[in-house]
Amino acid sequence: MKHLSDTISNQEKLHLQTELLNSLDQAILVLDLEGCIVFWNQFAEGLFGWTAAEVQNRNINEVFSTPLLMESVNANMGHLQSGAGWSAQFTVKKRDGTSLMSSFNTSLIQNERRLISLVGFSADSSERLKLQEANRLLAEASARLDHAIDLETPLNTLVQLAVPQLADWCAVHLFHPDGSIELVALAPAELSELPASHDWLLNYLPRDENSGLPAVFRSGEPRLVTDVTSDMLAVSAAIKSYMIVPLTTRPQTYGAITFVAAESGRRFDQTTLALAENLVSHIAIYMDKARLYRESQRLNAELEQRGIERTGELSTAVERLKQSEATIQTLFRISNKLNCTLEIDTILDDLAQEAIRIVNGESGFAGLRTTEGMNIRKYIRKGTVIPFEYTWPSGSGIPGWVLKYKIPYGTSDAAIDPVMDHDLSINADVRTIICTPIFDSSGEVLAYFDIRNKQEGEGFSIEDQEMLMALAPSASIAIQNALAYQQRLATVAELKESSKQLRALAASIELAREEERTQISRELHDQLGQGLTATKFDLVWLTNQLKKLDATLAQKAKAITAQMDTLIKTVRRISTELRPGMLDDLGLAASIEWQALDFTKRTGIVCTVKVRAENLTLERAKSLALFRIFQEAITNVARHARAQKIDVELSATPEAVTLQVHDDGRGIQAKEIENLLSIGLLGMKERATRLGGTFKIKGVLGEGTTVTASIPLNHVAK
Repeated sequence: MKHLSDTISNQEKLHLQTELLNSLDQAILVLDLEGCIVFWNQFAEGLFGWTAAEVQNRNINEVFSTPLLMESVNANMGHLQSGAGWSAQFTVKKRDGTSLMSSFNTSLIQNERRLISLVGFSADSSERLKLQEANRLLAEASARLDHAIDLETPLNTLVQLAVPQLADWCAVHLFHPDGSIELVALAPAELSELPASHDWLLNYLPRDENSGLPAVFRSGEPRLVTDVTSDMLAVSAAIKSYMIVPLTTRPQTYGAITFVAAESGRRFDQTTLALAENLVSHIAIYMDKARLYRESQRLNAELEQRGIERTGELSTAVERLKQSEATIQTLFRISNKLNCTLEIDTILDDLAQEAIRIVNGESGFAGLRTTEGMNIRKYIRKGTVIPFEYTWPSGSGIPGWVLKYKIPYGTSDAAIDPVMDHDLSINADVRTIICTPIFDSSGEVLAYFDIRNKQEGEGFSIEDQEMLMALAPSASIAIQNALAYQQRLATVAELKESSKQLRALAASIELAREEERTQISRELHDQLGQGLTATKFDLVWLTNQLKKLDATLAQKAKAITAQMDTLIKTVRRISTELRPGMLDDLGLAASIEWQALDFTKRTGIVCTVKVRAENLTLERAKSLALFRIFQEAITNVARHARAQKIDVELSATPEAVTLQVHDDGRGIQAKEIENLLSIGLLGMKERATRLGGTFKIKGVLGEGTTVTASIPLNHVAK
């Protein structure tokens, strides 16, 4: 198979090489050793402005107007012939007459060790140079402005840097809140000697709403004018091109920088505009720094002034706070003093003395409101308590006026005061008065205090009146507490007396009941019992007689006799329950044992009794009380407990005798114990209490109830 190069003609090879070179994004020039252009690719056409046909066989010095190019190539021919490359930068002229800084990278093409032609690779280096220039300008600006703390320095530095490195002229305008535009910096200074140019910058540009400063100020966007041929004013001012860059910080636009190209013939483009914007943005940073410094200086000055003012205010506030603290401590001390007692007279005396002291008075008094009016019992003058009792009806005298209108009353000329009662002896030689009401929790006048004659002949002040009004609530609390305590004492005394009377009444009733029971028991035993017994004997005789005459009647009579026996036993039992005579004959222990045995027979509930009191002898009242408690306890068990067994224990110590009844029933609950309708429980408790004893009942659910009554042996029943 043949190699590809063997099948392609020389013409085809040349075409392929041409297409390859035209596809590169770099200007490629092929020169002969004399400097004539042999090849010029499409990128070179676009970069320099000439077509390949126009430069074919022309000398490169003629095209670029750069004689140094070939001189430099010839000077470095030794390096090129050794195979090394060579590069350099030259300013060349483009077809449109503008200059271009271009980099050339050159090498030789040789054939059989013989030089054939020179190949050059050219690129536009203006962008890199502009970048270097921008970096240099920014570095220089930073060095100059590093310590700038005012607004003028950044602006002057900007125009000095811009001319002539970036522009021929440079002007700075600031926008003011009122809409005016001011020229604040200009370079070069000689521009003011060019009337047309100076007028264009000073007058025309600030008023041009379409292309001038107002348009940039409104939009906040820069404006680039590369060709001013249509602007006759700019042309007459010898201006070739100009840029207006807004001066923006945080993010307000408050000015604009104008860069002008004139006598140098340079023309601004987007790259130059970007450089200007970058430079202006850096300048704006330093301007913002200066603005912040000025603002901080202003704020520091204001802060210092405010600090001085605040220090004065704080001093005043501290002084007032000290006074308030002293007042609070005084009121707190007086409040504690007034609340340390529950005696009304002591509270009123202390109140009057403390009120006189805190306003530096000479005399005064404090009193209560009564149904008749405002009462006084004592008058205090220079520390001496003088008895003086008087009552001002509502509306009469200064205290009566305070009662009627419920507000403080003060006078600085008591001698001619129309409200004051001048006939009272305590009102002689009185110059000034402050009478302050004391209100209760419902807002009604509870009491008052009247302070007179500020010492050293002065009149009472507003502060004195406020101090006394501040004292009134503490006095109100103390007085209401004392009145409530007195009312409570009276109520407790009444309750004790009522309880005593009720207990005496209950004892009297119980005694009457016992006497009535005794009377009924005696009549049942003596009258009904004897009558039933005699009737039984007659029935026995009648039964014996009927046996001989009629067996049926005899049987009936015998049944009636049996019923009579049961009736006699019932009467005896009732009589015994009404008045257990065995208490007197056999004592408490035997009576309880008999009652327990009888209870077991009647109810089927097993009742066992343990007596742990040897030779126990009690007064009848105490024996009767414990016996009745026992009866009530076992009756409650039969009615409510659903018990199977009752354990009874009677014990005694040298101090007291105790009865305890415990059942194994359901257990009484707290709400049943607290039930006011539980007359039986109340009766048991009252019996024990009346004799100075105690009564307790405790129930455990499912485990039963325990009743305990204890009566002291040395207590005398009342």
